[in-house]
This record gives sequence, C-alpha cells and structure tokens, in this order.
Amino acid sequence: MRWELDNVTENELVQWIQANVREKANIHARGYQGNVYLYRDKGRCLIIKVASGSGVLKWLRKWMLRNEHRVYKKLAGFDGAPRCYGLIRGRYLVLEYIEGTSIRHAEISDRQAFFDKLLDFIKELHRRGVAHTDLKRQDNLMVVDKRTPYLIDFGAAIIRKPGFAPLNHYLYETARKFDFNAWVKLKYQGKFENISETDRVYYNRTRIEKVTRWIKRIYTRIKRWFIK
Repeated sequence: MRWELDNVTENELVQWIQANVREKANIHARGYQGNVYLYRDKGRCLIIKVASGSGVLKWLRKWMLRNEHRVYKKLAGFDGAPRCYGLIRGRYLVLEYIEGTSIRHAEISDRQAFFDKLLDFIKELHRRGVAHTDLKRQDNLMVVDKRTPYLIDFGAAIIRKPGFAPLNHYLYETARKFDFNAWVKLKYQGKFENISETDRVYYNRTRIEKVTRWIKRIYTRIKRWFIK
C-alpha cells in the first residue's frame, strides 16, 4: 500500500511517532496490539497503532499489525471501516480517525436501520474473504452520528486463503459464525429469547462459544459459593 498523505511525509510522521513513544504522549487508547496514538496536525487527524512490549509479546503484536494491514488491503473502498494509509517501517499502522462513540456508550437513533446496515457490512466483509472475529468486544464497533456503524480493530481478523487450506478454511468459517453471533448478541443486547425468526438464521453458536459460556457459568457459581 503506497503512501497516500500528500501534506504529511512518511519521515515527518515517523519522527512524530518516535517522539511520542519516548514521551508517552498523545496516547489515545491501549489495546491488544499495543498503544494507539492520536495525531492531529496539518489538517489531518490520524490513528497510529504501535506494537509495544518486548520479546514474544512484541513479536505477536507486530504480527497482528501486519495482519491488520493485510486485512485493510482487502477492504479497499469498504465504507464500514477506517481508511488505511499504510504500515510504516513494518511496525506503525496509520489509519483514518473516525469521530464516533463505542456502541457500549452510544445513543442510536434508529436501531433497526443501524443493525440492518451493520449486517450488510458484515456480509460485505465475508464476500471479500475477511472475518472480523472479535465483534462481541463492543469497543470494536463505533457509532457515528447516532446512526452509522464503523468496524475497527482487525488485528485478530482471519483472511480466507485460496486453494487447499483446510485449517484456515475451518478457522475462517468459525470466525464468520462469531461475526453473525456477535451481531445477534449486540442487536438483542444479549436477550437471545427475543430473537426474531428472520434473525435466528444468523445465530449459530460454535463449540468454542458453548464451552466458553459453560466455563463462565461454572466460574460464576464458584464465585457465589466463596462469597457465601
């Protein structure tokens, strides 16, 4: 992906990043991949992801950034995610800043229209061979102007490989189910008994989700026993 910012050079941005990493300044958020920095200058507002840590952890975070960069290449022209401006020096992922609110705290003016649009975006992801995998984490879904969904944080996303790749295809199909299940959970706010017949086709819990839910139940019961 070529450098696309005409009023900010790559070297200028690298110098800004390195200075802010040293000074621990302009940190917008902290996530699985490391620190997220907010750049505001020259009429630009950018999100910059930087792998932090050391050893195996930093290697894993760099891998996730590279994976996210590959995802954004697949999503060129996709309206439901930020624009990607490139992966500088193989370790700084530069993205468009989206002025929105996490769905965790957002007000939505028309929930039906919002979730219809989100479903369209998820289906378009899958048509492009990408499964997000982590939409149940509400901070990965932004709401813009109380009505438009934006998907962010594709570090754990899975890209479907062409040809014979049985393990990848299995993981991809499982991740697709994760995406649809997350859509149902978010739309119905975890009240699965209220799922409409139309939407029920999108809800298909995987074995991983069933086991995870069982573990959570056991953990909750154990906590109650100890509290008593």
